[in-house]
Amino acid sequence: MKKAAAFLGAAAMVLSLVSCKMTVTPKKEVVHNTEVPPKMMFLGDSVAAGYGLEGYSADDLYHCRSYANILKEKYEAELEGECGHEMVNKAVSGATSADLLALIQSGSLDEDLIDSDAVVISIGGNDMLEIMLNALKNMGITENGDFKAKDIDVFSAASSLLNMDKDVDEALVQFEKNIRTISEELSERTDGTVFVQTLYDPLESLSKFHMITDFSNEKIGKLNSMISENSLYGYKVIDVAADFKGKSDTLTNIGKFDIHPNAEGHRQIADDVDAAFRAAGFSYTTIEYGKKELTVYWKRAIYGGCAGLIALTAVIIGVVVHKKKKKKD
Repeated sequence: MKKAAAFLGAAAMVLSLVSCKMTVTPKKEVVHNTEVPPKMMFLGDSVAAGYGLEGYSADDLYHCRSYANILKEKYEAELEGECGHEMVNKAVSGATSADLLALIQSGSLDEDLIDSDAVVISIGGNDMLEIMLNALKNMGITENGDFKAKDIDVFSAASSLLNMDKDVDEALVQFEKNIRTISEELSERTDGTVFVQTLYDPLESLSKFHMITDFSNEKIGKLNSMISENSLYGYKVIDVAADFKGKSDTLTNIGKFDIHPNAEGHRQIADDVDAAFRAAGFSYTTIEYGKKELTVYWKRAIYGGCAGLIALTAVIIGVVVHKKKKKKD
């Protein structure tokens, strides 16, 4: 019976050992630093969408030389062989800050936001610039960029500006509320870094019409101050306006009565966004595997077996010595 019990016990031990995986491959998370985001997302208006560029389509934002696409091409090459790169552009031409807020709150962007490393926003122009463009028309500037000085009614234009002053100020108050809420909504949806671009002044080159340029400079200045001051709500500022200052005639299509950046303007914005990214820095995580090793269970089993064998050997030696001593006696 004792032999049978010992056999069954040994068999049970063998079965328990066999049923356990003998080796394991250790793994660990390794964080890698990179200057540019592995995944970036662009939101906002027609500036981010690339409106007016060759190849632009409202249904396909990926085949024009917008600053988003310039950076996509650049980063795909830079991160090749590492983590790779992905760009998502959900900008909508004509969008106001209220439109962007509604889009974010709809939840339709959540899937892309959740794993984005950088979210870049261009917004605010449509909140107020349409009002300013109407003033240009009242001053006799046609949609093809011609200036009809003889048709300008200065007093009517000045009156128009005064009436619009209230409308623009109301739009700015609402913009400030919206940009705060946009930032708060994004902070709940992504761990990525959020960037907001300042708005360049496309009307600054119309130096012959001080009423327009002064008005534009004041109101866009207020909007940019709001963007900077509200960055404490969790986003970084990309000061596009600073690099466009004094260059709107060469970096935009304002000569054609179009406030949007031209190809050179998009290259400038790409440089600005790229500099902001590299100043912020990013990272990505990989899983690295070590060499196979025995599982803890098997290590214990082997160490336990060795200890038992040593103990058994000691007992046997003790018994043998005891028997020899007994024979002597």
